[in-house]
Amino acid sequence: MNTEASSRTPARAVAVVGGSRYLGAHLVGMLLRNESVERVLAIDSVKPSPQHRRRMRDAEFVRLDPQSPRLQGILREAGIDTVVHAGLFHTDFAPGGRAAVKESNIMGSMHVIAACGRASTVKRFVLISSTTVYGSSGSDPAMFTEDMAARRQPSGGIPLDHLSVEGYVRGMSRKRPDIDVTILRIPAILGLPEPTVLGELLLPSVAPVLAGYDPRVQLLHPQDALDALLHATLGAAPGTYNIAAEGVLTLARAIRRAGHIPLPVPPQTFKYAARMLLSRGLRDIGPSQMRYLRFGRVVDTTRMRTEFGFRPSYTTDEALHAYLVDSGTEPLVTRASLERKVAKLEKLLPGPVADRLRAGVDTTIGELEAIGALPDRMEEAL
Repeated sequence: MNTEASSRTPARAVAVVGGSRYLGAHLVGMLLRNESVERVLAIDSVKPSPQHRRRMRDAEFVRLDPQSPRLQGILREAGIDTVVHAGLFHTDFAPGGRAAVKESNIMGSMHVIAACGRASTVKRFVLISSTTVYGSSGSDPAMFTEDMAARRQPSGGIPLDHLSVEGYVRGMSRKRPDIDVTILRIPAILGLPEPTVLGELLLPSVAPVLAGYDPRVQLLHPQDALDALLHATLGAAPGTYNIAAEGVLTLARAIRRAGHIPLPVPPQTFKYAARMLLSRGLRDIGPSQMRYLRFGRVVDTTRMRTEFGFRPSYTTDEALHAYLVDSGTEPLVTRASLERKVAKLEKLLPGPVADRLRAGVDTTIGELEAIGALPDRMEEAL
């Protein structure tokens, strides 16, 4: 992490909403190690896992539904000056599906933001949003800056959730101009408990992709996400920032880097292919995610570096490599094992699809050999 010093008043008492989740729990632990922070409250409707509880150390945990009217009083009585909203869901893969995710994202956030607006002690608000607010379309710019809007406005799903919540935060800021507001828009983070579209496609030996499209993707390493969040919490310049790693990968290249084979399929058969090749996740993929798999999304990070004063430690390529190593998905296949797997699948696929699969195998083998990730012999069963 590379950050610039901030002259703003440091946070003294911080409440982390969504404190039982990965980013929230880890942030709580980092705040407790900071000498300027005197008090940390972790707030969530569910208890943290034993692993996350250890990360939170001796922090005060308040089990509370964010929609509870008690939240305002808790913030005021604890003298909370900084609230971090780390409770947004970033995919619809959470338990309960789309309905539960929307209820939590929209209604939960509305109550959190309203409570902060009424609590006179609160002087800083940090929201973890996502780059999905820019959408994905064939008319997108090469890179989205923070001042740009989606070329195709989302009609629902996670992008609309996050756009709506950002709007509520700005509404609070207009009513309470004394509150510094920071919105961090982040891309996919691989390795978190909450699955992502890209993460799901890196799991199977053969991954379906949309024929005729190879979208560009950006990543963010979990540690860089936490460092940026800590930087915002401790008093970095407020504003809206794209937080993403340097560099871009295409989806097909990322899949091949995992030692797997991208299988191009027509859009109308993608869900069928997902049901056949994937174990979970993308079976109920929504329209916004399908557009992402067509067109991808890349954001400009100039403002992150020059105004927010932050530089991620990992590039997109390095973040992918770290995930592959940590998850055990690192390319560890042989030419023979790939050939055996393909021979089985070719029997199940129509001729044209089998031909595309074979072409994908040849490309994957060539790329893995080029980076030295395809040994000649290995005891491995696919």
